[in-house]
Amino acid sequence: MSETYRFPPGFLWGAATSSHQVEGNNRSSDWWEYEQAGTLPYASGIACDHFERYETDFELARSWGHNAHRLSIEWSRIEPAEGEFDAAALDHYVKVIGALRARGLEPVVTLHHFTNPAWFTRRGGWASVASTELFARYVELVSARLAVHVRFWLTINEPTVYVMRAYVKGDWPPCQPRSWWRAWLALRNLCRAHVRAYGIVHEHRADAMVGIAHSAPYVVAHDPGRWADRFAARMRDFALNDLCFRVAGCRRALDFIGINYYVRQVVQWRPGGARALFGVEHKADDPLARRQFSSLGWEVYPEGLHRILEKFAPLGVPLMITENGIATLDEALRGRFLTEHVRQVALAMHGGTQVLGYLYWTLIDNFEWTEGYNAHFGLAAVDASSQARLARPAVALFESICRSNEMNSKPGRYS
Repeated sequence: MSETYRFPPGFLWGAATSSHQVEGNNRSSDWWEYEQAGTLPYASGIACDHFERYETDFELARSWGHNAHRLSIEWSRIEPAEGEFDAAALDHYVKVIGALRARGLEPVVTLHHFTNPAWFTRRGGWASVASTELFARYVELVSARLAVHVRFWLTINEPTVYVMRAYVKGDWPPCQPRSWWRAWLALRNLCRAHVRAYGIVHEHRADAMVGIAHSAPYVVAHDPGRWADRFAARMRDFALNDLCFRVAGCRRALDFIGINYYVRQVVQWRPGGARALFGVEHKADDPLARRQFSSLGWEVYPEGLHRILEKFAPLGVPLMITENGIATLDEALRGRFLTEHVRQVALAMHGGTQVLGYLYWTLIDNFEWTEGYNAHFGLAAVDASSQARLARPAVALFESICRSNEMNSKPGRYS
């Protein structure tokens, strides 16, 4: 590979957001209901007021050299009560997509990004047999209106993460910890919902590119020479990375796969229960050189993105980096994180892996679920009192990559 890698024409550069995390006052969602009840540790409130300020935020993205933006449609705004659809909410999202198009930003639309209408969760949520049909009804309405304006669609964001947090750990709505059977039902129904949504979107736009946004940690054994560590790592990798694509025909309903990559998980076997199957993450006594972590305790390991892209390339569809970012206030680390991960994308593409784009998580600091406003992923900070957006140094680094459409391949600190 030459010193500089040139990305192909039309490569998508941008950032990603999700509705509940930035819009504010998402009052008909299950998250809002659980926040108000005190079940969750933080309330989203006005968030980043993006519902009103979306044009200003998109103008920032345009000025930073982006040519794409990932966003989500909020189902609970479209259908705030079961069977009752809000035409004004749908009109709002038509305007949002129009604002992206007017600024030369390719919309990448997510139909479900963790939140649900409160009524949907009250009647059983994704563990309910009715969930797939209820979601399909919403998808039909949205895609009939938006498909003419949107080519790239992500049906479900991180189904395995949603299931783990809602039904295994139980700290996300509906907050049902250790509900293993419900977890399986929810995963199956989410995959069925993806397949249904795939067909519906294609009915409205034949050339649509429809995929799923998949959380893809790079999982390795703590001690590769120890069979138990290798076994635990393989089991965890299967559960987190492979299982989703083997359920309900999900693998056959993909035009591309969205890769959300953040972390390497170093797994050590421990006896007893599920730990014997999936191990535990090992972060102590630093057996591997130069390990560094974000403020959330996620290991910074850019090479893992290259490995993950190679892992999913054999599925035979293009890939897109739909999330990749770091929670930190160390701006030098953020800059290294961004440039080193983009470099790994270039190396994977040079090796033959087809990648459609790179979308950083996230455009602006936002409401990070059970972390509240304490995790700082944004290219820009947000002043809570004034809602002013304050660009971070990584903006300039990323802008130079976006505008030049190329990346220096010289290895950096983490290569």
